[in-house]
Amino acid sequence: MIRTDSRWLIVFGCNLLLLWLVGLANHYLAYFSFLWLEHCSVSLYLGGLLVTYASLRLDSRHGWICTLLTGLAADSLTALPFGTSLVLFGLVHAILLQGRQRFPREELVFAIVVALLANLFLYVAISFMLVGHNPRPAGAWARLFVDLLASQIAIAVLTCWFMSLQNRIFEFLGQHPETGRRVAT
Repeated sequence: MIRTDSRWLIVFGCNLLLLWLVGLANHYLAYFSFLWLEHCSVSLYLGGLLVTYASLRLDSRHGWICTLLTGLAADSLTALPFGTSLVLFGLVHAILLQGRQRFPREELVFAIVVALLANLFLYVAISFMLVGHNPRPAGAWARLFVDLLASQIAIAVLTCWFMSLQNRIFEFLGQHPETGRRVAT
C-alpha cells in the first residue's frame, strides 16, 4: 500500500493563500500615496514569511519541495527574471536548514525573528538587482526603504497568524509537521 505524505502540499497551499492576500493588499495599497514620495504607493513584500515555516518545521525533503514550488509561484507573480525567487528562496531555506537544530524552532518569537531577517535579506537582494533598471536609481531608494519598513511591520504582525494557521491545519489533520506521524488529538 502506498502512503501519500501531503505535508508539503499543506504548507504550499498556505503559501499560495498568503501570496493571494498580499496581492490583494498591494492592489488596495496602490490607491494610497504619500506626497513626500512623489505620489508613489506602498507595496508589501513578504517573501521571508513564505520560507519560514517550511524551513523551520518541515523535514528536509518536504521543506525543499514546498520552498521551491513557492519560489516558482512567487516568480510567476513578479516582474523579476524567472527563477530569481526560486534561487533566493532556496538559498534562504538552505541557510535555515543548516542552523535550525540549534534554536527553538517551535517558538513563535524565534519564527518572527527568522521571518524578519529572511525578508530583509530577500528584499535587499531583489532591490539591488532591480534598482539599476529604474530611470532614477537614486530616487528609488526612498521608496524601497518605505516599502521595506511596511513589509517588516506586516511580517511582525502576520507571522503569528500565519504560523498558527499552519499549526492548526496540522493539528486538525492529526499530523505532526516534522515527522508526518499521526498524533493523538
